[in-house]
Amino acid sequence: MEFLQCHFNDSFFHPRTYKKQAVNFGILIAQFMIMNFVRAFVSFLLIVFSQTVLLASAQDIGPSQLKIRAGSHDDFFRLVLEGPDGLIASGSVKRDGKDIVVRFSGADFTVEGEKLKIPVRRNSNTLVFTVKAAGELKVFSMDDPSRLVIDVYRAGKGDTGETAPAERAAAAHDTPSKLTAKATPVIREQKPPVRDNAVATAEPAIAKVSRAALPLQNSGRLRKDTQYKVFPAAYKQVADRPSRSSFFVTAAEASTAPEKDVPASAADIKSEAVPASVTGDDSDFLPDKYIKAWDTLKKDNNAFRSITEFSARKPADAASLGAYHFIYGEALAVSKQYLAAIEQFRLAYVHSTNARLKEVALFRRAGIYMNMGFFHEAKLNYSVFIKDFPNSKFITRAHLGLANSLSETGSFDEAVEHYENAGKDPEALFNMANALQKLERVDEARKAYANAMLTGNSYLDKSPETYFLFAENLRTSGKTAEAKKLLIAVESGPFRDSARISLGLIAMDEQGINEAIDYFESVAFSRNMKVKVKALFNLSLAYLKAGKLKESVSTLEQIRKSYPDSSMYDEALLVLAKLYRQEGRIKESVAMLKELVYGYRPPQEAFDELEEILMEASERRETGAEGEVRFTDLWREVGHWMLDESRGEFLIKIAAKLKPEGKPFLQLCAWLADNATGRTKIAAAIELADYYSGLENAATAEKYIGVAREAGRDSKIKETYDVTPRIEARINNINKNNEAALKRLMSARDFDSRDFALLRRIITGLKESGADIRQATAFYEKMINRAGGDADDYIGLADIIYEHNEEKALAYYRDAHEKDPENEWAIYRIGMIVDMPETGEMLEKLQKSDSLVSRLAKTKLQEIRLVSKIEEVYK
Repeated sequence: MEFLQCHFNDSFFHPRTYKKQAVNFGILIAQFMIMNFVRAFVSFLLIVFSQTVLLASAQDIGPSQLKIRAGSHDDFFRLVLEGPDGLIASGSVKRDGKDIVVRFSGADFTVEGEKLKIPVRRNSNTLVFTVKAAGELKVFSMDDPSRLVIDVYRAGKGDTGETAPAERAAAAHDTPSKLTAKATPVIREQKPPVRDNAVATAEPAIAKVSRAALPLQNSGRLRKDTQYKVFPAAYKQVADRPSRSSFFVTAAEASTAPEKDVPASAADIKSEAVPASVTGDDSDFLPDKYIKAWDTLKKDNNAFRSITEFSARKPADAASLGAYHFIYGEALAVSKQYLAAIEQFRLAYVHSTNARLKEVALFRRAGIYMNMGFFHEAKLNYSVFIKDFPNSKFITRAHLGLANSLSETGSFDEAVEHYENAGKDPEALFNMANALQKLERVDEARKAYANAMLTGNSYLDKSPETYFLFAENLRTSGKTAEAKKLLIAVESGPFRDSARISLGLIAMDEQGINEAIDYFESVAFSRNMKVKVKALFNLSLAYLKAGKLKESVSTLEQIRKSYPDSSMYDEALLVLAKLYRQEGRIKESVAMLKELVYGYRPPQEAFDELEEILMEASERRETGAEGEVRFTDLWREVGHWMLDESRGEFLIKIAAKLKPEGKPFLQLCAWLADNATGRTKIAAAIELADYYSGLENAATAEKYIGVAREAGRDSKIKETYDVTPRIEARINNINKNNEAALKRLMSARDFDSRDFALLRRIITGLKESGADIRQATAFYEKMINRAGGDADDYIGLADIIYEHNEEKALAYYRDAHEKDPENEWAIYRIGMIVDMPETGEMLEKLQKSDSLVSRLAKTKLQEIRLVSKIEEVYK
């Protein structure tokens, strides 16, 4: 580096030396990089060489040492063979009567064993153990140190498929390995020859935790008088069960079992069995050259050797590729390398020209996806299988797999359809009932549970989810006593907290509010987010029912702030919005409702709540002291969400409230006239016609009258709208066609006091055109005597009559004065018609103001006084 730094001097940047120095510097950098690469490569060769020497020296040490241990357990007898990795990996196990034959191919070893409880003899590289147990044989390997574990189950013990106790015993007796620490041991197991389902049926059947529980219902119970008659006698046996602890290995494990769904680990996977039709003699879809490899995998159960051989020898001919990938996939599946197995089954399906091999490969791939918890992938594969192989021997199992995957992904309706084609297996029948219960189709689920119970109640022992949903079905069916008995028995396990929530709901229905609060509070700290939110929501309802409004709001606020992704978030927000509205906190309530309606699937109840808020606000015009909002401002904020034809009646009421505001009214009615149907469309069009006729915009008013008529014809609505003749009369008046205007107004069934102003305009127009006004005047007089009117209406009629009949007009002026004693025109007219001294009295009333009528009255009084003085002089 010092050598490089010496070149960075001032001359380096001199114009005459810049090019030369740059070239030299580049050469130096290249030399430096090459030297470092050579040094690193030499170090790598030294490391590889030293490891090779060490390995060679290790191999020259001599034969491998094999340690043998044996021990008895309650359900099985165990042999453990411990040795080097290579020795253990080369081992294969088979059974010959009472003998267990363990062969280590091509390996030299010595035996270092403790005093065994069973006879053992050695023949070259083979060990033969003689056992008295006649039950099932299971074999698996473990690492750190490498061990081959052989479990011989006593008769009837190994047939359950539950190998979890054996694996836990292995972990307890032997030093934990890397794999056992993760609960994912590489397992190789073998079935006895009498059972013809070879490879995958030998894998352990570890109980898998069920997925999400049924969303708890918060409504009341169904009818109590519904008799529960459909369940068989087996129902009573289940109902009488005192405890549910048998679902789990220990109470400690059960109390911490999570209820939420998580992808299964390798140890949790129950591998789908190889169909019996592809084992034994029925393997004719495999080429002859692979029959031996298949038998080796199936009988010797040596997956390691199969993987080693198949990974090194891929066939060159295309005809063999399908079988090659299929057997390779089976070997990987047996050794728990599920993702690699899935890929091999995919290649087997793609490359095979044999339809039966394609069928089995696709079915196996779907099953592994399902058991790994990849439910969407399983659903796709099962769907393809059912479509492509509708006559397969495995079709019912494929429907069951598809139904289970659909149920796991929340598609319960589709799941029910496939459960109906999944046979009469207890799993299919009970899972269909579970799906129906999750869909809240309670009556159908009740019948499905009854049908499933005909097969026995043992499935309830195996499935905590089914047990809980069965109890939920009883609760939602109104059979709370039976449901309560079952739910109380759930003292531990993944559905313990959900059971407590259900018990709390039962207590609420039975008015045991404090008991319900205790149940919900006991679950409020659950580690399962979904269950916790359910508990909090129901706790808020219990608080509300107990009159604890503050606590209820606080609990709902906790859901709002801490669990926005919860499935119950919207429901909690809606209840909180209602509570805020009741407290007069309209702005906060509207803010929460806006959040709801902005969602992907806004709840209908949010719009109903907004409707009530708008109707309440429409009665107020100004902002109140407690956060009330002005109606028009609120409409501008949320009105566009309310534009729905189903809310036609509400929107017409809102339009009437908005009419004084102008633009919002026009926008709402225009939307209804364009988008609504039936009476709503007619009403909106008439409102617009009335509005524009009031503005003397006859053309637009006529347009909307036409819209109303067309909507009436389309909807076959025959009734007459009284407002239409008035609007048409107004339009005719604007168009100077007052004869037609009078006819339309006279055709209205109910004359309104607002029509007097229009009638006066019509009479004025008739007078201006020289037409006869007697009919119009008689109609005016008839309507005012029937319907009455205000002072201006009486004065209008009196003014019309005054020109030709002052005495008759005087009566109507007096009526106007009676209705409005301060009306100056009525006083003046009365004073001008009557004689003294009443004239003077009436005109004297007008002296205080400075209006035109008052000045006329003053002039008239002066005239009267002057005439009076003249008469006094000349008399």
